[in-house]
Amino acid sequence: MAQHAAPAPRRAASGFSLSSSAVWVPAVAGILYGFWAANIERFGRGVTGGNVALGFVTGIIVAALCFGIHQWSRQQAGRHLGLRAVTWGAFAGIAVGFLRSLGSDLVLWPIILGLIVLAATSAMVYYRYYTAADPV
Repeated sequence: MAQHAAPAPRRAASGFSLSSSAVWVPAVAGILYGFWAANIERFGRGVTGGNVALGFVTGIIVAALCFGIHQWSRQQAGRHLGLRAVTWGAFAGIAVGFLRSLGSDLVLWPIILGLIVLAATSAMVYYRYYTAADPV
C-alpha cells in the first residue's frame, strides 16, 4: 500500500520580487499621480518642460513614499494599528490636498479637503487593520 505525502507548506519569501504587488502598485500609482499632477498644472495649455518635470518628480515621490510606507507597515504587522492608519491617512490627505492646490488659487480648500481625506482614510485603514489582526 502506497502512502501519499502532503505537499510541503509554502513559505513566504523574505524579500520581494519585481513581480510582487509591493513593487508594481506603487510604481503604477506614481505614474498615474505624476500624469495627473502634470495635467492639472497645464491648465489646457501646451506641454512644457516644467510640466514634465513636475510629473516626474511628483510621480517618483509618490511611488517612493507608497513603497516605503507599505514596507514599514508590513514590518509593524499586528502592532501600532493607529499609527499605521494615520500614516496612510496622512499620505492620502497630503496627496489629494497637493493635487487640489495645483488646480486652485485658494489655500484653505485644499487643506480642508486633505484633512477630510486624512480622517476618512485613517478610519478605513484602522478598521481594516483592526479586523484583520489576530485576537489576543
